[in-house]
Amino acid sequence: LQQASTEQDKFLHQQSDKRSRLTVLEQLEGSHEGFDAGAVAALRQSRSVIGSLAERIRVPDQFVTAVENALGHHLQLILTEQPSSAQEILADLTANKSGRASVAALAIRQYQDEKQLAFVGEMSPGEKSAAAQNGLQSGQIVHAMSVIHAEPSVEPLLKSLLGRTFIASDLGTATAQIQNGHAGCDFVTLGGELLSRHGIYTGGYLSKDSNGKAPSSILGRKNQISELQAELNELQNLVAEASRKRGELLSEQTELQASLQQAQTELREQEVAIATREGEFKALQNSNRLLHQKIETVVFEVQSLAAQEQEGLQKREALTAKLNELEARERAGQEQVAALTTELENLRQARDVANAALTESKVALASDEQLASSFRQQRTALEQRIRELTQVVEQRKGECSSFVSRKEQAESEIQESRGQIERLQHEREQASAQTAELVGQKNSQESEISTREENLRGQRNRLTELQNSRGAVEVELAQKNMSVQNLREKIQQKYHLNLDDIRSECITITYADEGPAKVETLTPEEMAASGAATDWNSVQQQVEALQTKLDEMGPVNLVAIEEYEETEQRHQFLTTQHDDLVAAKIHLLEIINRINTQTRQMFVETFEKIRDNFRLMFTEVFGGGKADLILSDENDVLESGIEIVARPPGKQLQSISLLSGGEQTMTAVSLLFSIYQVKPSPFCVLDELDAPLDESNVVRFVGILQRFLAHSQFIIITHNKRTIGMADVLYGVTMQEHGISKIVSVKFHKAEEATALTGNLESAVAN
Repeated sequence: LQQASTEQDKFLHQQSDKRSRLTVLEQLEGSHEGFDAGAVAALRQSRSVIGSLAERIRVPDQFVTAVENALGHHLQLILTEQPSSAQEILADLTANKSGRASVAALAIRQYQDEKQLAFVGEMSPGEKSAAAQNGLQSGQIVHAMSVIHAEPSVEPLLKSLLGRTFIASDLGTATAQIQNGHAGCDFVTLGGELLSRHGIYTGGYLSKDSNGKAPSSILGRKNQISELQAELNELQNLVAEASRKRGELLSEQTELQASLQQAQTELREQEVAIATREGEFKALQNSNRLLHQKIETVVFEVQSLAAQEQEGLQKREALTAKLNELEARERAGQEQVAALTTELENLRQARDVANAALTESKVALASDEQLASSFRQQRTALEQRIRELTQVVEQRKGECSSFVSRKEQAESEIQESRGQIERLQHEREQASAQTAELVGQKNSQESEISTREENLRGQRNRLTELQNSRGAVEVELAQKNMSVQNLREKIQQKYHLNLDDIRSECITITYADEGPAKVETLTPEEMAASGAATDWNSVQQQVEALQTKLDEMGPVNLVAIEEYEETEQRHQFLTTQHDDLVAAKIHLLEIINRINTQTRQMFVETFEKIRDNFRLMFTEVFGGGKADLILSDENDVLESGIEIVARPPGKQLQSISLLSGGEQTMTAVSLLFSIYQVKPSPFCVLDELDAPLDESNVVRFVGILQRFLAHSQFIIITHNKRTIGMADVLYGVTMQEHGISKIVSVKFHKAEEATALTGNLESAVAN
């Protein structure tokens, strides 16, 4: 992926270089670089110009220099159709004083001498097409027209100009052709040297701008543009291919990363599961080990207590035997007391010793009995623990017996279920017999139902016929009602008359031109008695007249009330908006006054600081003198102008406009750094600020500038050597090729840094 990115970046860099080169060449081509001023003016201003001769021909790179020198100034020929257009172009150039130009009218028939195009002799040129395609070898020549690709419209003109011109590999070959009897032709070498038919040699040193690869070469520039366009298309394909490869690699990397991430996730899940299982297994092992240790401890304690108990019993039996022996001896001694009274005094001491031994034996017996008692107490606790364990075992045995009883209960329930199944099967057989009996009854009832359904079907058919008749009558009635309703609506719409409001008696209306109409009501009996009848023609005429008047009155605005309500709501809304705007205006005026007050205070404080700094800085810059900043209107500081008053040493106090250019610059420097002291900026750009300064002022300017290097970075555009000498990095703009700028940078090291760097290098080499 990195290799693909690097390759894509390389292609993009090459594409950018080619595109910039192509842009420069196209700009030169568009501005007709290399053409005379008159030719450029004619190409840009005249409408009858159809182009230049250079625009209509193409020449291979190896023959560009030869063809350009062969055509000479004819390469800049201005092409037009008619001779009158050529005369107009020359007249315009003369009138506008735009220079001179050569104009060719293509309508004029060109003179051609075909005989001059044939060569014979021992040094005649080889096949023209092969030489034009493969290049000239030493001693070869080729006709100039065979290497030029021209549009058909300018071929006669080119044949007239170059019909006797041949391209030779060198001047020696051209001279040999002239001396070989072909003196009626012109020769030009690949290096641009000319040998005319008159025997005149033209040549010499060609500058870099005169070769076929230079941007100023008219024909070479066209070839370079075509080559660059082809290279750009190829690079575009390479960039697209590299982008495609990079996209595929990125997608593959994304897929691999996703797969790796999924595998890592699964691995972590498996590790967590394994760790969980291992933890559970270790916990079970620890529990098992602790249980075994407890069991072993209990068994060991039981065994130890049993051994201690046995040992205590043995000691007790031994002491008891000893006690019995001593008692026997005491009885024997008492029996001998009477007999041995005489020996009592002698044996008293022996008796005391025996009594002491007896006392010690009793004490030992008491301690042994106490030890045995403690053993019996421990035995009780151990027996209690054994009983608990025995209870647990009994409890487990009880659970097993309960499971056995539940099993027996389930088996008994299964036996009961089987009995119920047999009973249900017996009931099922009884139900089947009843079902058969009921099916017979059902069949008899179904036959009866069928008979009744036939009767019902006949009655339903009759009912359907009656309903159809009723539907037809209802439809007809609905149609009549709809017709009546339509007539009512038409009368309502046309005459604004509701028929329901008309009384059944006859009404006679007398139409009046002015005032209300005369209305007379007659009953049907009265009309019959008087023989009166309705004059429908007269009624129709009166209705038409009234309808005409209504139409002349125009429609009634039925939404006037709604429009009034909308207008009233709009008025209330605009009134509210007006009140809000008035309140907002008052609030904004208050804010503006507060801002003006704060701004005025901040301006006055900042102005006083800059003013004090300016006075001190001016004195330091000029080595004396006096300067001040004065407000033109102290009552309105925000709208007031600021006047700079300066008095250099040896001069009177005057406005800055009356100082010299250098003094004005130094005063501006003092003001600039005075502002910097109040609020320094991280960057500062100075454009040839030291241009009007003399040597001493430049030294002062550089000294002051160095004071502020710790607070800001300065970008200075300058031509002064002293200012350049204090810089850390120098950037210069040069133009090695015409129309192409290039930036050259130089980084300076101070003497202390250079010495330290040299010392470090020497120590490194020594090590």
